[in-house]
Amino acid sequence: MNPRLVLLSGLVAALLVSSVSLVYVQHVRRGLFMEFKGLEAQRDRMQVEWGQLQLEASTWAAQDRIEQLAVDKLGFRVPSPASVVVVKP
Repeated sequence: MNPRLVLLSGLVAALLVSSVSLVYVQHVRRGLFMEFKGLEAQRDRMQVEWGQLQLEASTWAAQDRIEQLAVDKLGFRVPSPASVVVVKP
């Protein structure tokens, strides 16, 4: 068999393997890129939700709201100055 033919056949086989590998890698890359974009969108949605939850938490924990609930639901009242006892260490 002609050595040039063997070399040419080897080069053609290497070219085919390289081409198929390139197509496969591009396919995997596109899939990973789409997954990445989906995860970025999910992250953005979660950041918005986190901001909303922080705002809600600060609203629920507002001092005026807590004081109003203590007065309305629990019957708390501010003690008179005469009934306050200061304990010294």
